[in-house]
Amino acid sequence: MPTRRQFVTAAGSALVALAGCPEGNDTDGNRQTTVPSATATRSRTEPGTDTDRETATPVTDESDRDWEPDWSIETGADHLVALTRDGESLYATLSHGDSSAIAAVDPDDGGFEWRTPFEGDAVTSSHLDQSNARDKWSVTPADGTLYVVTGAVDDYEWSALHAVDPTTGEELWSFRRERELAVAGVRDGTVVAGGLEFFVPDSTHDTPDEPLTTVVYGLDAATGQVRWERSYTAVSAATTYAGGVAVGERDRIVGTSLDGTEQWRVGTAQPRALLALDGSVVAAVADGDWSTMRAFDPDGTERWTRFRTADSFLVHDGVLYALGESTGALATDGTVRWEASGHGQWPLVAPDGETLYARAGIGMDSVDAFDLTRGTRRFRYETPSNNGWPAGATDGLVVAEAITPEEADFTSLLAVDETTGELRGVYRPADTVFDVAGVGETAYAAIGDELLAFGPPE
Repeated sequence: MPTRRQFVTAAGSALVALAGCPEGNDTDGNRQTTVPSATATRSRTEPGTDTDRETATPVTDESDRDWEPDWSIETGADHLVALTRDGESLYATLSHGDSSAIAAVDPDDGGFEWRTPFEGDAVTSSHLDQSNARDKWSVTPADGTLYVVTGAVDDYEWSALHAVDPTTGEELWSFRRERELAVAGVRDGTVVAGGLEFFVPDSTHDTPDEPLTTVVYGLDAATGQVRWERSYTAVSAATTYAGGVAVGERDRIVGTSLDGTEQWRVGTAQPRALLALDGSVVAAVADGDWSTMRAFDPDGTERWTRFRTADSFLVHDGVLYALGESTGALATDGTVRWEASGHGQWPLVAPDGETLYARAGIGMDSVDAFDLTRGTRRFRYETPSNNGWPAGATDGLVVAEAITPEEADFTSLLAVDETTGELRGVYRPADTVFDVAGVGETAYAAIGDELLAFGPPE
């Protein structure tokens, strides 16, 4: 497992794009993460943005706002590295160094309903991830199954994809390769996974002479058996959509059916993301610092094209949200439903599906809250730090995380009212915050090797 500082660099919020430098892929399709300085210039308001000035929530005295957990448990792991919410269920990813485990959290007594161990350590999100946010060791819930990747990736040896029953924790099957595996999507009984070849560097800054290959596998969701596989070079993104699979290579997008048969290919600049949207696949193609959005039908026919000053994306309930210099909501036909000014990244939808949270401000030190339907900015909460972001949300709060090493081990957690943007409570951990997730009115935090549960602040 990484140290705290390595975690902050590689995963713990990744701090990508903190000064406007996005996480992305180099021209060879190999992963590249830019980690800006933690002393990025901070700006409280954005010039010419009246809405920002009117809705900014002033920083208040935190001395009498302590937010204490209702309960906490030591997991017995080296680290509790991720929390994954699926509806009203919550799953914890545990690391033991050379082994790992997944556990179902019991919200009533603070224990685990089941705990399933695996050989190999937990593997972080890889080049196929579509979150455009923080690399995490999270589980992928899909079609009533949990998908978990573990392995000896840091030693460039192997990884394995495990299918787990979410009710019992029983391992249904496992698929292992001498590659770094990641789930691209699950559709109609087919699990689509990518396996990136390992590159063993001679030094820290060593890069491969040739682009790396990725094998895309179509696996039977019931048995894990390989139905088909195809090899690609310099893959930057992949996803499943209605009836097919889309893979973004260095200079093209390739569409295949779910049986692995190639259906179409389109020449383009390297896609930084591929997203399924109402039967189409939308490619966010790198266009300078920003993106040209290109939507394709299952036969490869281009439906619409639209330029957006955005580099962070999320699809929720049939709407595409694009964040960058502004935050916009795009309908399935590419029309803009609403747009709000102001820098944004790392979108997070509240559990009730009514609010979109985003890391905001020129200094990326604030949390914006947008009405998901109309795009009205409800508030902007300014964290007491040069670096802050929305870490999780409950049915009443957004939990902001901010770098405050003078007050906590490294970051603090701030409970912010979802309606008013008022600070209601602060927790200052004595260990690394790995993840935050909300279920109902409870916020759960993975801190060091502990799981903590926080109810609404008094």
